[in-house]
Parts: sequence; structure tokens; C-alpha cells
Amino acid sequence: DDMFEASTLDSHAIFGPLLGANLIERFNVFKRVNISQSKEQPKRNEIAVVDIKLGTRLNGHGGVVHGGIISLLFDTALGFAYHICLYEDKENIAVTANLKINFRAPFREGSEAVVRVYLDRIEGRKIFFSSVLESKDGSVVYAEATSLFIKVNRSKAVKNN
Repeated sequence: DDMFEASTLDSHAIFGPLLGANLIERFNVFKRVNISQSKEQPKRNEIAVVDIKLGTRLNGHGGVVHGGIISLLFDTALGFAYHICLYEDKENIAVTANLKINFRAPFREGSEAVVRVYLDRIEGRKIFFSSVLESKDGSVVYAEATSLFIKVNRSKAVKNN
């Protein structure tokens, strides 16, 4: 799939110009696999986890990561979650229609954290996600997000020059 081709990743904000020392130092996406033997349904349907580490050059206010960077982390985590968990065919892709973020606590420069992605529901072409950016131990919630992605025909959404 072209999403993972080197030329696509090189021009991607996270895996291209913002990846490196003192920038986005780590952005590892993992598909959630439920191995529980419990018959109980989980309260939330977690489908992906992203392990991140940020450097010291992505700040807004002194020592605090810029909210736009946090928005980029959420949008990318949600897009990759769709791609690795729900991607069905090469005809369609999902694009962000809406992304709402509530900032809860300062996300300090040089921090490590996880982004947890939950599939809330699917209604036809609409895919509703929620997500949380939290400390690795889950004790601090930095931000929460809800989003709507829309499945669209790839050829209409991505025009080749």
C-alpha cells in the first residue's frame, strides 16, 4: 500500500520533516489485539496504541508542547488506526472530517506518552473515533479527542499530477 512507501512517508509531517532529535523522536503505532479470555465486553473498543516521545523543539509556551503538534499527533494516530485496523480495500481511504480536542494538562517537552485510539461506531461511510493522549502509566491525561472520518473514493480524494 502506498501509505507506507518511502516517498509517502518522507513527505509526511511526522515521518519526514518533524521526525528527529528534539522533534518527534518516536511515533510507533501498534494494533490492539485482544487476547483476553473474558466473555465480558470491554467498556471501550481500543483498536490502536501509539507510543510517542517528543523532543524539546515543538513548544508553544516555554517547555510545553504546542497544541497544534498535539492535534497533529491525534490526527495521525487516528488515521493510522483506521489504516491498520479497518482498511478494507484499495478503492477507498478515510479522511478527517472533524477533529475536536480538549486539552487537560500541559504536555511537557521531552515527554514520553501514549495515544490510545478507540473505535466508537461506524455508520455507513462515517467512522467515529475517540482518543486520549496520556502518560505511559495512565496517571495523567494530557488531552482527549473525538473525530469523524469519512470513507471516500481514493481516486477522487488523491489526484496524481
